[in-house]
Amino acid sequence: MTHHERGFRLRKLRERKNISQETLAIDLGIPQSKVSKIENGSEKATLEYVEKIKAYFSISCDEMKEFLEED
Repeated sequence: MTHHERGFRLRKLRERKNISQETLAIDLGIPQSKVSKIENGSEKATLEYVEKIKAYFSISCDEMKEFLEED
């Protein structure tokens, strides 16, 4: 999975909860610009951010593994 595909997936998770990037950033305690960069694929999420995303969206370990897989 590419950075762009991961970002698309994160955006879909966020949109399903009907929350803005700003709200997600505040809830995760990360900059909104970081959320934007991850979603548009211009930056890779760090493990710290991935763990926060996993907890926030209640993602299973299998889903998280798929989220982290490289091409």
